[in-house]
Amino acid sequence: MYFIFYVLLLVLSYRVKLSWSLVLSGLISFFILIFKIKSVSYETVLFILFFNVIPFITEKFRKNFNAYKFRMRTELESVREIYDRLLQADKKQLESNLEIERKMQQVSSLYEISKDMSVCLAFEDIFNIFSSVLKKSFRFRLARLVLLKGSKDAIDSIYEIELGRSYAKVAPDNFDRELIDIVFETQKEILITSQEDLPFLRRLSVIKSFETLIAIPLVSEEKIVGILYIENISKIYFENFMILSGQFAIELQKVILYKKVQEMAITDSLTEVSTRRYFLESFRGEIRRSMRRKSSMSFLMVDLDYFKEKNDKFGHLVGDVILREIAKILKSNLREIDMIGRYGGEEFSVVLAGIDKVGAFQVAERLRSSIEHSVFKAYDEKVSSTISIGIASFPEDGVDENTLIESADRALYKAKEDGRNRVE
Repeated sequence: MYFIFYVLLLVLSYRVKLSWSLVLSGLISFFILIFKIKSVSYETVLFILFFNVIPFITEKFRKNFNAYKFRMRTELESVREIYDRLLQADKKQLESNLEIERKMQQVSSLYEISKDMSVCLAFEDIFNIFSSVLKKSFRFRLARLVLLKGSKDAIDSIYEIELGRSYAKVAPDNFDRELIDIVFETQKEILITSQEDLPFLRRLSVIKSFETLIAIPLVSEEKIVGILYIENISKIYFENFMILSGQFAIELQKVILYKKVQEMAITDSLTEVSTRRYFLESFRGEIRRSMRRKSSMSFLMVDLDYFKEKNDKFGHLVGDVILREIAKILKSNLREIDMIGRYGGEEFSVVLAGIDKVGAFQVAERLRSSIEHSVFKAYDEKVSSTISIGIASFPEDGVDENTLIESADRALYKAKEDGRNRVE
């Protein structure tokens, strides 16, 4: 019976407030004392004492248990928050990895494009590839390539790229000139957004409004040979555009150097006319064309009179100036279709396409007269010179280069014998 009271009080003490438990235990103890009042034993007293302590024990247990539940709930919430953060971090890391992988694929594809450009040796070919990739991979308003002739004030040509149309040559404007000045001032690439407070932005925005601008100097042999710039390209594409433009700059430098090597192989470095070897190859080709068309052609052998004496008197530097200036006068008095080359030390050779011997005499006389009436300033010296010219015409004087050269050489020898400064 006592055990039933213990269990009942324990259950009630856990379920109700401490005051209600005390009231209940007190009532039960009171009824037991009344019931056992005639024979209160030692066990009964212990039962009543312990019975009345039960609500306090239960209350203590309940508080400890509630505190434990709260602590466990708090730890569970903390673990759940950590788990959620880990899930979020894992999601972000996954997204970051996917973004990195996407960028790597883009960068890899951009580098692959360099393989296509690397097999090209002509400017038009690499620029076609560059403009095609630019329009396919980026969104922008327009891009321009400004090529220079050795200085910022000498613009050679400008190529413009716009979405939806092929690139085209355009005339320079004030924006191009101002941007060139800025690039030459900074000597580095320029990245501008409309939110930045930069002096460059103020100088450029006066001429044209834009959201973003990237301008990259193109360098060859430590000189700026051009500027590539693009307007209104999103900032997320800045890095990829820099990669693509870097590859283009490398290929452009290769094309420029290749062109210079070609020019060195076919152009005499002093007089800037064709070398003997290249001239003779072109001469043979012109003879074949004249044969096919059954047209006339004339060959002139030009020699400077008394050049060795002038070289000995004034020195080789003055002699070089005379050769260079005479070559300029000869070129300026010939047509674009005519060919001129340096045949020997002070000898020049000229091919007049489609001109017979009568016409060749007129051209040769004009060349001789122009040289005769020119004065060349070489360092501290003022020097004049004359030339002698021998003429041979196709087909009457020969039908191959050797025969024509021999015929012109004989005519030149006769002009020398007759007193120089003559045409024969």
